Amino acid sequence: MVTGKENKKKVCVAVIDSHAQLREMPVKQLENSGYTVLFQTGNGQDALQKLKENNRLPDVCLIEEDFATAKLLLEKHPDLKVLISSTADDRKSVTDMLKTGVSGYILKYADPNEMLTAVKVLSENKKYFSVGISGIATEYFKNQS
Repeated sequence: MVTGKENKKKVCVAVIDSHAQLREMPVKQLENSGYTVLFQTGNGQDALQKLKENNRLPDVCLIEEDFATAKLLLEKHPDLKVLISSTADDRKSVTDMLKTGVSGYILKYADPNEMLTAVKVLSENKKYFSVGISGIATEYFKNQS
């Protein structure tokens, strides 16, 4: 019998946050929920190096607040599923991130379990956006079609 926890173990996540202490929280939360953290780092250049060193891309790459890193990683690895965690919920910030090709966007002040939900959704090749910005995301994607 395969349990949910065993299923999640196959999902690898990379965590990028310039604040090492803040980075520990999502790493612990992911690991405690049965996910594998492929690597964690503080910046985009180091993340690119770690992506090169690993024989695989993470299923999901969680990036805290760093829009430049998201853009950098997606330029080099367009298939990467990037989940942005940010406090920015204004139309311009959200739209700018969507233009770079992120697969998900969660608000930092949302329910802490939302990150786990978003990682699961992205690992299933779907998109995920916090309720607080879902209207902006829906409008953006409508205008793209």
